[in-house]
Amino acid sequence: MNKGYLCIVLHAHLPYVHHPEHDSFFEENWLFEAITECYLPLIAMLDRLQQDNIPCRLTLSLSPTLITMLQDELLRGRYLRHLRKLLELAGKEVIRTEGQPPFNDLAKRYRRGYLDALHAYQNHYQGDLLAAFAKHHRGGRLELITTAATHGFLPLLNVSEAAVRTQIKVGIDSFKACFGFAPSGFWLPECGFYPGLEAVLRDAGVGYFFVDTHGIMDAGQAPRHGVYAPLDCGNGVMAFGRDPSCSQQVWSAEQGYPGDPAYREYYRDIGFDLPLDYIAPYILDGVTRINTGIKYHRITGRDAPVKAVYQPEKALETLGLHAEDFIGKRRRQIRAIGPEMDRPPIIVAPYDAELFGHWWHEGPLWLEQVLRLASLE
Repeated sequence: MNKGYLCIVLHAHLPYVHHPEHDSFFEENWLFEAITECYLPLIAMLDRLQQDNIPCRLTLSLSPTLITMLQDELLRGRYLRHLRKLLELAGKEVIRTEGQPPFNDLAKRYRRGYLDALHAYQNHYQGDLLAAFAKHHRGGRLELITTAATHGFLPLLNVSEAAVRTQIKVGIDSFKACFGFAPSGFWLPECGFYPGLEAVLRDAGVGYFFVDTHGIMDAGQAPRHGVYAPLDCGNGVMAFGRDPSCSQQVWSAEQGYPGDPAYREYYRDIGFDLPLDYIAPYILDGVTRINTGIKYHRITGRDAPVKAVYQPEKALETLGLHAEDFIGKRRRQIRAIGPEMDRPPIIVAPYDAELFGHWWHEGPLWLEQVLRLASLE
């Protein structure tokens, strides 16, 4: 039986938002939504895998701007305020939807979810999600890396090599100040590479980085193993290329798993669906409608004029099938590629972390099932 490796890489980044001069600020919601829907579920997933002794390893890139915001006491306090308002809204929804069983069940589910998030953030993790990530790094289930200081696109910044070096240095220094060690890997913003960047990365102590498929396949000399083996840049720094099929299965709007009709519809939210006078206390300035996170419908179909009610049990069944499909396709890839290689192939699957839970509600549970299935191989 051919042996191979699946390398799942998540990149967590949000632009820096910090406005103490305002009581609340719209862009802060990006962070609050990501904490509730992505980062807390991701840590909970790692906790369960640790508890069940599942052998697995995941790479997570944390941007310096995100690290700084997760450390900020003002934003931590505002997140708790945000979560308590959601909990209040979910309680009102439980009352409003009485006599509408499918909606009432979902409202109760959201209320339980927000209660769990509040307990986890405030009591279990004590507001320090970075410490929770660090614990799993020390435990061997998570490889923490970072990216450029402000997530600047390095090929454009290359009009000044000093700007590129500063982006990389400040990014690494910020990471070291938070975690106490230097990252061995580096996420290039937007996977943007240019010839010569490998030397700057080497000078910064970086051992490896990730690029898009064409970054490997369009090299001056075609790599012998394509994207299925790391490419030595000639100075000891290794480049890992994205596997296109893994991207298509998860990212593609037409063929990707997140578009399945059973999954929750992101674009139907009570922040837009319900009367303004009812929802006003829970949206921006009481006037500007925003997503609340409470969504009652499933995707149903691309052109469906009416969206059906979301059914969590059906979504759970579907994500299990999708996890099996994903692992099955990786198994077939390895069987096809392995005999032609002099080493086990590595399939690199990089994604934005916020896809899992925020854009794709079921994403964290799908990822957990993928890791559990992979551990059985």
